[in-house]
Amino acid sequence: MSTFQRAGGSRRLAARFLLELPRKTVFGESYHEAGCAMKSECSKIVPAGYAIIPAESRHLPLLNAIELAAAKLFPDDYLPEHILSDKVPMDVLLDAQAQDMLWVAVDAGGSPVGYILVQAVDGLALLAQVDVHPDHGRQGLGTALIRHAMQAMHERGFAECYLTTFSDIAWNAPFYAKLGFGVVGEADMPQAIAEILREEQERGLRNRVAMRLKISE
Repeated sequence: MSTFQRAGGSRRLAARFLLELPRKTVFGESYHEAGCAMKSECSKIVPAGYAIIPAESRHLPLLNAIELAAAKLFPDDYLPEHILSDKVPMDVLLDAQAQDMLWVAVDAGGSPVGYILVQAVDGLALLAQVDVHPDHGRQGLGTALIRHAMQAMHERGFAECYLTTFSDIAWNAPFYAKLGFGVVGEADMPQAIAEILREEQERGLRNRVAMRLKISE
């Protein structure tokens, strides 16, 4: 599960977050430490038979189905019912596509099987949504999507990337920690991220934390 921000400023929650456990990590305390090899490293870790490309208009109507399928991986009764049926609105997808902040993982036939959406919120990079369809899970696609997006944000000059996630779900906070994200304490948390956590709590979500990855010095 993750968050997104609507154009115009009002925030609401996106739906689910599904990732397979990583096979290899190249992020450390700082993304920048990986050096110039990161571009080639990102291309190497995309599983055979798949590609990560900028989202095209034809992909957008198919992304919600991936999102809803990923929701079924959560334990029974873990997510509130209204969250289970929630999905990223088309206007948010269109806005992310227009800003070149939406990427899809496609199979050999060109069909999307996963995606990642990043947003700029109050000048901060926010990993707002990432999903992989369960039929294509545990192959490294989630890891590849995140690395691809973080490389893009690094090239745009962002120093850090934030997200909010569940602390007690193995493929949420523990997964992100293996990629170099660290939990952000209340004292160090930007106001925009704190507001997202508060809104998540108001919607009935528990065990949510904010995390941050350094992507440049």
